[in-house]
Amino acid sequence: MIGGGETSILIPSSTTMESADERIRTLKVGQIARAAAVFRVDRIVIYRDDEFDDSRFISRVLQYAETPQYLRKRLFPRERALRYVGILPPLRTPHHPRSSKVSTLEVGEFRVGLVVDEVGSDDGAWVEIGVERPLPLRTEKRFRLGQRLNVRVFSLKPLAAEPVDRSEIPHYWGYETEVIPNLEEHVSSTEKQVVVTSRTGRPATPDLLAQVVRQGRSRGLELVYGSPARGVDAFLSSETMEGCLLINTIPHQGTETVRLEEAIVATLSQVNLMRSLEG
Repeated sequence: MIGGGETSILIPSSTTMESADERIRTLKVGQIARAAAVFRVDRIVIYRDDEFDDSRFISRVLQYAETPQYLRKRLFPRERALRYVGILPPLRTPHHPRSSKVSTLEVGEFRVGLVVDEVGSDDGAWVEIGVERPLPLRTEKRFRLGQRLNVRVFSLKPLAAEPVDRSEIPHYWGYETEVIPNLEEHVSSTEKQVVVTSRTGRPATPDLLAQVVRQGRSRGLELVYGSPARGVDAFLSSETMEGCLLINTIPHQGTETVRLEEAIVATLSQVNLMRSLEG
Protein backbone atom coordinates (compact mmCIF):
# COMPACT_ATOMS: atom_id res chain seq x y z
CA MET A 1 0.00 0.00 0.00
CA ILE A 2 1.27 3.47 -0.82
CA GLY A 3 0.77 5.91 2.03
CA GLY A 4 -1.14 3.50 4.29
CA GLY A 5 -4.54 3.41 2.51
CA GLU A 6 -5.48 1.13 -0.36
CA THR A 7 -3.96 2.20 -3.68
CA SER A 8 -5.67 1.45 -6.98
CA ILE A 9 -4.81 2.18 -10.59
CA LEU A 10 -7.65 2.52 -13.10
CA ILE A 11 -6.85 1.68 -16.72
CA PRO A 12 -9.11 1.49 -19.80
CA SER A 13 -10.20 -1.66 -21.61
CA SER A 14 -8.56 -0.07 -24.66
CA THR A 15 -5.10 -0.29 -23.07
CA THR A 16 -4.04 -2.83 -25.73
CA MET A 17 -5.74 -1.23 -28.73
CA GLU A 18 -2.54 -0.14 -30.47
CA SER A 19 -1.43 -3.64 -31.41
CA ALA A 20 -3.10 -6.70 -32.92
CA ASP A 21 -0.10 -8.86 -32.02
CA GLU A 22 -1.05 -10.95 -28.98
CA ARG A 23 2.58 -11.20 -27.87
CA ILE A 24 2.92 -7.43 -27.68
CA ARG A 25 -0.44 -7.08 -25.96
CA THR A 26 0.55 -9.72 -23.39
CA LEU A 27 3.88 -8.04 -22.72
CA LYS A 28 2.25 -4.63 -22.31
CA VAL A 29 -0.15 -6.01 -19.69
CA GLY A 30 2.76 -7.78 -18.02
CA GLN A 31 4.65 -4.51 -17.73
CA ILE A 32 1.65 -2.97 -15.99
CA ALA A 33 1.45 -5.96 -13.63
CA ARG A 34 5.13 -5.62 -12.85
CA ALA A 35 4.83 -1.87 -12.15
CA ALA A 36 1.85 -2.50 -9.88
CA ALA A 37 3.83 -5.06 -7.91
CA VAL A 38 6.98 -2.93 -7.66
CA PHE A 39 4.99 -0.04 -6.16
CA ARG A 40 2.67 -2.19 -4.03
CA VAL A 41 -0.61 -1.42 -5.78
CA ASP A 42 -3.55 -3.16 -4.11
CA ARG A 43 -6.04 -3.15 -6.96
CA ILE A 44 -6.01 -2.80 -10.74
CA VAL A 45 -9.39 -1.65 -12.05
CA ILE A 46 -10.21 -1.95 -15.75
CA TYR A 47 -12.94 0.43 -16.89
CA ARG A 48 -14.74 -0.19 -20.17
CA ASP A 49 -14.00 1.95 -23.21
CA ASP A 50 -16.72 1.44 -25.83
CA GLU A 51 -14.24 2.15 -28.63
CA PHE A 52 -12.20 -0.95 -27.79
CA ASP A 53 -13.11 -3.45 -25.09
CA ASP A 54 -10.25 -5.86 -24.37
CA SER A 55 -11.16 -6.11 -20.69
CA ARG A 56 -11.37 -9.90 -20.59
CA PHE A 57 -7.91 -10.35 -22.12
CA ILE A 58 -6.35 -7.71 -19.86
CA SER A 59 -7.95 -9.06 -16.71
CA ARG A 60 -7.00 -12.68 -17.45
CA VAL A 61 -3.35 -11.82 -18.07
CA LEU A 62 -3.22 -9.64 -14.95
CA GLN A 63 -4.77 -12.40 -12.84
CA TYR A 64 -2.39 -14.99 -14.25
CA ALA A 65 0.66 -12.82 -13.57
CA GLU A 66 -0.42 -12.22 -9.97
CA THR A 67 -1.07 -15.90 -9.22
CA PRO A 68 1.83 -17.86 -7.66
CA GLN A 69 3.46 -20.16 -10.22
CA TYR A 70 2.55 -23.36 -8.38
CA LEU A 71 -1.19 -22.64 -8.66
CA ARG A 72 -1.38 -21.45 -12.26
CA LYS A 73 -2.00 -24.81 -13.93
CA ARG A 74 -4.77 -25.59 -11.45
CA LEU A 75 -6.51 -22.21 -11.70
CA PHE A 76 -6.05 -21.36 -15.38
CA PRO A 77 -7.09 -23.84 -18.07
CA ARG A 78 -5.54 -23.47 -21.50
CA GLU A 79 -7.14 -20.57 -23.34
CA ARG A 80 -6.24 -18.21 -26.14
CA ALA A 81 -5.87 -15.17 -23.88
CA LEU A 82 -3.01 -16.90 -22.07
CA ARG A 83 -1.25 -18.18 -25.16
CA TYR A 84 1.87 -16.04 -24.67
CA VAL A 85 2.07 -15.75 -20.87
CA GLY A 86 5.51 -17.36 -20.99
CA ILE A 87 6.96 -13.96 -21.87
CA LEU A 88 5.52 -12.25 -18.78
CA PRO A 89 8.13 -10.77 -16.43
CA PRO A 90 8.04 -12.55 -13.04
CA LEU A 91 6.70 -10.45 -10.17
CA ARG A 92 9.03 -11.88 -7.48
CA THR A 93 6.74 -10.67 -4.70
CA PRO A 94 6.61 -12.25 -1.20
CA HIS A 95 3.61 -14.39 -2.21
CA HIS A 96 5.60 -15.89 -5.12
CA PRO A 97 8.08 -18.08 -3.19
CA ARG A 98 10.93 -19.65 -5.12
CA SER A 99 11.40 -22.66 -2.86
CA SER A 100 9.19 -25.76 -3.23
CA LYS A 101 10.75 -27.83 -0.42
CA VAL A 102 8.89 -28.71 2.76
CA SER A 103 12.23 -28.51 4.59
CA THR A 104 12.43 -24.76 3.89
CA LEU A 105 9.06 -23.93 5.48
CA GLU A 106 9.09 -21.96 8.72
CA VAL A 107 6.53 -21.55 11.46
CA GLY A 108 4.64 -18.32 10.84
CA GLU A 109 5.30 -18.35 7.09
CA PHE A 110 2.45 -17.12 4.88
CA ARG A 111 1.49 -18.79 1.62
CA VAL A 112 -1.27 -18.61 -0.95
CA GLY A 113 -3.14 -21.90 -0.87
CA LEU A 114 -5.69 -23.81 -2.91
CA VAL A 115 -8.18 -26.24 -1.38
CA VAL A 116 -7.63 -29.62 -3.03
CA ASP A 117 -9.37 -32.23 -0.87
CA GLU A 118 -11.51 -33.10 2.16
CA VAL A 119 -13.61 -29.95 2.02
CA GLY A 120 -15.72 -29.19 5.06
CA SER A 121 -14.84 -32.34 7.01
CA ASP A 122 -14.32 -32.40 10.77
CA ASP A 123 -10.59 -32.60 10.11
CA GLY A 124 -10.57 -29.44 8.03
CA ALA A 125 -9.31 -29.35 4.44
CA TRP A 126 -6.11 -30.00 2.51
CA VAL A 127 -4.36 -27.13 0.73
CA GLU A 128 -1.75 -26.93 -1.98
CA ILE A 129 0.86 -24.30 -1.03
CA GLY A 130 3.65 -25.05 -3.49
CA VAL A 131 5.64 -27.71 -1.65
CA GLU A 132 5.98 -31.47 -2.24
CA ARG A 133 2.60 -32.36 -0.76
CA PRO A 134 -0.63 -30.67 0.35
CA LEU A 135 -0.91 -29.52 3.96
CA PRO A 136 -3.82 -30.11 6.34
CA LEU A 137 -5.76 -26.93 7.00
CA ARG A 138 -6.93 -26.77 10.60
CA THR A 139 -10.15 -24.77 10.70
CA GLU A 140 -13.81 -25.02 11.57
CA LYS A 141 -14.75 -22.99 8.49
CA ARG A 142 -16.04 -24.68 5.36
CA PHE A 143 -14.14 -24.22 2.13
CA ARG A 144 -15.08 -25.31 -1.36
CA LEU A 145 -12.88 -27.42 -3.58
CA GLY A 146 -10.69 -25.19 -5.74
CA GLN A 147 -11.00 -22.15 -3.46
CA ARG A 148 -7.98 -19.87 -3.23
CA LEU A 149 -7.12 -18.57 0.23
CA ASN A 150 -4.25 -17.27 2.33
CA VAL A 151 -2.73 -19.50 5.00
CA ARG A 152 -0.10 -19.40 7.73
CA VAL A 153 2.05 -22.39 8.63
CA PHE A 154 1.65 -22.82 12.38
CA SER A 155 3.24 -26.24 12.89
CA LEU A 156 6.07 -28.20 11.27
CA LYS A 157 5.71 -31.44 13.29
CA PRO A 158 3.04 -32.27 12.38
CA LEU A 159 2.92 -30.07 9.30
CA ALA A 160 -0.23 -27.91 9.36
CA ALA A 161 -1.57 -24.52 8.30
CA GLU A 162 -4.46 -22.23 9.22
CA PRO A 163 -6.45 -19.73 7.14
CA VAL A 164 -5.73 -16.01 7.62
CA ASP A 165 -7.28 -12.80 6.37
CA ARG A 166 -5.24 -10.71 3.99
CA SER A 167 -5.21 -7.91 6.58
CA GLU A 168 -3.17 -10.17 8.89
CA ILE A 169 -0.29 -10.44 6.41
CA PRO A 170 2.32 -7.79 7.24
CA HIS A 171 3.90 -7.44 3.79
CA TYR A 172 2.79 -6.79 0.22
CA TRP A 173 0.63 -9.63 -1.03
CA GLY A 174 -0.15 -8.80 -4.64
CA TYR A 175 -2.99 -6.94 -6.33
CA GLU A 176 -6.61 -7.78 -7.05
CA THR A 177 -8.15 -7.26 -10.48
CA GLU A 178 -11.59 -5.83 -11.15
CA VAL A 179 -13.56 -4.87 -14.27
CA ILE A 180 -16.12 -2.07 -14.02
CA PRO A 181 -18.63 -1.04 -16.70
CA ASN A 182 -18.49 2.71 -16.25
CA LEU A 183 -15.73 5.02 -15.02
CA GLU A 184 -18.10 7.95 -14.43
CA GLU A 185 -20.29 5.99 -12.02
CA HIS A 186 -17.30 4.62 -10.17
CA VAL A 187 -15.48 7.92 -9.68
CA SER A 188 -18.61 9.86 -8.75
CA SER A 189 -19.43 7.38 -5.99
CA THR A 190 -16.01 6.67 -4.47
CA GLU A 191 -14.85 8.23 -1.21
CA LYS A 192 -11.19 7.81 -2.10
CA GLN A 193 -8.84 10.51 -3.34
CA VAL A 194 -9.03 10.35 -7.14
CA VAL A 195 -6.02 11.56 -9.09
CA VAL A 196 -6.42 11.94 -12.85
CA THR A 197 -3.16 11.84 -14.79
CA SER A 198 -3.19 14.20 -17.75
CA ARG A 199 -0.88 16.31 -19.87
CA THR A 200 -3.21 19.23 -19.16
CA GLY A 201 -3.01 18.79 -15.39
CA ARG A 202 -1.08 20.79 -12.82
CA PRO A 203 2.65 19.98 -12.99
CA ALA A 204 3.63 17.65 -10.18
CA THR A 205 5.45 19.44 -7.35
CA PRO A 206 6.62 18.23 -3.94
CA ASP A 207 3.72 20.05 -2.26
CA LEU A 208 1.15 18.60 -4.65
CA LEU A 209 2.51 15.08 -4.30
CA ALA A 210 2.59 15.45 -0.51
CA GLN A 211 -1.11 16.32 -0.66
CA VAL A 212 -1.76 13.18 -2.71
CA VAL A 213 0.10 11.00 -0.21
CA ARG A 214 -1.65 12.48 2.83
CA GLN A 215 -5.09 12.13 1.29
CA GLY A 216 -4.25 8.61 0.14
CA ARG A 217 -3.13 7.65 3.63
CA SER A 218 -6.42 8.69 5.17
CA ARG A 219 -8.91 7.94 2.38
CA GLY A 220 -7.22 5.59 -0.04
CA LEU A 221 -5.90 6.58 -3.46
CA GLU A 222 -7.12 5.96 -7.01
CA LEU A 223 -4.90 6.89 -9.96
CA VAL A 224 -6.83 7.14 -13.23
CA TYR A 225 -5.27 6.87 -16.69
CA GLY A 226 -6.77 7.63 -20.08
CA SER A 227 -6.76 5.46 -23.20
CA PRO A 228 -4.12 5.49 -25.95
CA ALA A 229 -6.58 7.50 -28.06
CA ARG A 230 -8.41 9.71 -25.54
CA GLY A 231 -7.80 11.43 -22.24
CA VAL A 232 -9.71 10.76 -19.03
CA ASP A 233 -11.96 13.75 -19.75
CA ALA A 234 -13.56 11.67 -22.52
CA PHE A 235 -14.88 9.28 -19.86
CA LEU A 236 -15.79 11.69 -17.06
CA SER A 237 -18.22 14.60 -16.99
CA SER A 238 -16.87 18.09 -16.27
CA GLU A 239 -18.66 18.03 -12.93
CA THR A 240 -16.98 14.78 -11.88
CA MET A 241 -13.61 16.01 -13.16
CA GLU A 242 -13.90 19.01 -10.85
CA GLY A 243 -13.89 16.67 -7.86
CA CYS A 244 -10.65 15.01 -8.98
CA LEU A 245 -7.06 16.15 -8.64
CA LEU A 246 -5.66 16.65 -12.15
CA ILE A 247 -1.88 16.14 -12.27
CA ASN A 248 0.79 16.01 -14.97
CA THR A 249 3.59 13.80 -13.63
CA ILE A 250 5.72 14.22 -16.78
CA PRO A 251 5.50 18.00 -17.31
CA HIS A 252 8.52 18.33 -19.63
CA GLN A 253 8.11 15.22 -21.75
CA GLY A 254 10.47 14.91 -24.67
CA THR A 255 8.14 12.76 -26.76
CA GLU A 256 4.89 13.62 -28.47
CA THR A 257 3.03 11.00 -26.45
CA VAL A 258 3.60 9.01 -23.26
CA ARG A 259 2.51 5.38 -23.25
CA LEU A 260 0.19 4.14 -20.54
CA GLU A 261 2.74 1.81 -18.97
CA GLU A 262 5.25 4.68 -18.90
CA ALA A 263 2.75 7.02 -17.24
CA ILE A 264 1.96 4.41 -14.61
CA VAL A 265 5.63 4.00 -13.66
CA ALA A 266 6.24 7.76 -13.66
CA THR A 267 3.27 8.50 -11.41
CA LEU A 268 3.74 5.62 -8.97
CA SER A 269 7.46 6.29 -8.59
CA GLN A 270 6.83 9.92 -7.65
CA VAL A 271 4.09 9.03 -5.19
CA ASN A 272 6.29 6.31 -3.70
CA LEU A 273 9.22 8.71 -3.29
CA MET A 274 7.05 11.31 -1.59
CA ARG A 275 5.61 8.64 0.67
CA SER A 276 9.11 7.72 1.83
CA LEU A 277 9.94 11.39 2.46
CA GLU A 278 6.72 11.92 4.38
CA GLY A 279 7.49 8.90 6.61
